[in-house]
Amino acid sequence: MEDLYKVLGVSKNASQDEIKSAFRKLAKEYHPDMHKNEQDKKRAEEKFKEIAAAYKILSDPQQREKYDRFGFEGLKSSAGYDAGFDFDSIFNFDMDDIFPDFSDIFSDFFGFETKKGKGKTRKRKGSDIRYDIEIDFFEAVYGVKKVIEINRKETCQTCSGSGLKPGTKMKICSTCGGHGKVRQSQGFFSIVTTCPKCHGQGEIPEQVCQECKGEGVQNKKRKIEVNIPAGIENESYLKIENEGNEGSSGYKGDLYVVVFIKEHPFFKRQGEDVIVNLPITISQAVLGDEIEVPTIYGIEKIKISAGIQNGETITLKNKGFQKPYSYYKGSMHLVVNIEIPKNLNSKLKELFQEIKKIETEDYYQKIKDFNKIKGNLKKE
Repeated sequence: MEDLYKVLGVSKNASQDEIKSAFRKLAKEYHPDMHKNEQDKKRAEEKFKEIAAAYKILSDPQQREKYDRFGFEGLKSSAGYDAGFDFDSIFNFDMDDIFPDFSDIFSDFFGFETKKGKGKTRKRKGSDIRYDIEIDFFEAVYGVKKVIEINRKETCQTCSGSGLKPGTKMKICSTCGGHGKVRQSQGFFSIVTTCPKCHGQGEIPEQVCQECKGEGVQNKKRKIEVNIPAGIENESYLKIENEGNEGSSGYKGDLYVVVFIKEHPFFKRQGEDVIVNLPITISQAVLGDEIEVPTIYGIEKIKISAGIQNGETITLKNKGFQKPYSYYKGSMHLVVNIEIPKNLNSKLKELFQEIKKIETEDYYQKIKDFNKIKGNLKKE
């Protein structure tokens, strides 16, 4: 087996919180239930085995100290390991036997609970709801209130959420014998999981409510007002607590509203900043000018400096997007784009011809530098 710190992807100086966090992430990624393909599932089982073994040792300060000082040799004499240091023996467990301080991790990831709390089941929170909404570009600039309609599960009014037919009572679950949990074997190890029939309650209805089919909840349409803040970015989400599906004992999930913003043909967003291509004429670039330009907050008057070059940027502070829930605003960047005229009339052609006669490379530094390169090549 490779170095335990490498298995978890942490440094040797990692804190217990960092080790715990690394294990949590890897356990989710490599748990066999997350893989459908048999070959992938087998590889995941082996990796999960290493991860769990590494965490078992490094999460125990005494075991970790022995490992740090003496490596695997230091663990051979430790309680729980034989002279052959067989890791396989640790994989027939209840979650709390190996991870007594970490009982909620696997419940969060895979939906089963540990035996912590002497058989008491946790109240189940309802699932979250995702709702996608598209708004206009300027609605994102100023913020907007939207009313959305969602379908969600709410407590059944007929049975008050019990799932029981009125006038009947609960009976002991035959699958788990009233314990609320069952042991399941998965490859080389077994785990205790929530009973799939009673969902950890240990009891089931004698007769189910006909309105909700024993679920205790019914689908309902609800209108929710969503306050979208000014400056929200594309694909950001808004969390609205307790507006999701309802679970047992009235515990509700949350509503997540994912905001998509329509693109604007003229204004381009970059974080809190706004980027705009500013077309100007040759004479404006040469002589300078004072012009009006559109911003996301209205018309603004700006000055173009004489001799401005193509691609240069004029920045207007506080003319970008507002950072959500703050007073900070980004900037607007006007990227100069000198437009070459087409389809000139005879008078303009004559004027440009006169300019061509009197202009020299002294007025054009880049042309001057370019001609120097040509001159050097001729000498060679």
